[in-house]
Amino acid sequence: MQRVVPELHAISREIQVETGYSNYVHAFLTPASSQGLRHHWDQQTAIITQMSGIKRWQLWKPVVESPIRHFGESTRVWDERWRKRWMAMGPDLEIDLMPGQSLILPRGWVHNPFTPDATEGSCHLTFAIRERTPYWMAEKLLESLLERPEFRRVLLPDAVIGGGLAGSLHEVRGLLAEAFNSKADVEKLASMIRDAARSELEYST
Repeated sequence: MQRVVPELHAISREIQVETGYSNYVHAFLTPASSQGLRHHWDQQTAIITQMSGIKRWQLWKPVVESPIRHFGESTRVWDERWRKRWMAMGPDLEIDLMPGQSLILPRGWVHNPFTPDATEGSCHLTFAIRERTPYWMAEKLLESLLERPEFRRVLLPDAVIGGGLAGSLHEVRGLLAEAFNSKADVEKLASMIRDAARSELEYST
């Protein structure tokens, strides 16, 4: 929605400027007594804002601690037995979100949302907040090394899949230690990472 609604674009941009977290906004329309996605969890925090109608949120504590993209996503590690157990035990928390109310849903929390009203549908906005992680920061640090020719040189096949692999790993580890020793320009790296956090719209973690 931030791509087509100027007001939501402005909100999305301000969130990133203030927090350093990229984000996007989805609108969900659910007919009366209906449901879209069933039990699942997300790999980013969501801020749910109810616009009209009522949405019931059944919530369970996380199965995977701090999931991120490519690690711990519910679609990758799903076990149908979890759903049966959740349905049998009931939710840890159940909330009826009313118009004008918001719900902060931390990443990893299992949710099963649906419209309980038999006559009125539901409309809510989800602000998906892509929090930064130490892994993301490590990726930014590695990207900064592309300026150094020793990290761009070609590794011969023997150094990748042959007998020279162990030596290559030892050499690259040494290059990393040298690049990020105590003499590294921390202020320059901090400025680069801060700029990336406030401007980068998509990232892989």
